[in-house]
Amino acid sequence: MSKKTNVRQEQNQNSKEAAEFQNKAIREFVEEKAGDSRTKGPVDESTTRMPDDQNRMITQYNLRK
Repeated sequence: MSKKTNVRQEQNQNSKEAAEFQNKAIREFVEEKAGDSRTKGPVDESTTRMPDDQNRMITQYNLRK
């Protein structure tokens, strides 16, 4: 029985090491491709908000429907 237990322990250890390696590889890939979240992209505060006049005009148009 001790051989079976040793084999299982070794298999568990190998599985854990493989999972850790895979997690590390995925994490590095995502960090490399995702870039810095603090950098401004194509959408920022100035492009996400509509001016009040445009907002009012859209509301009035929708109420007429």
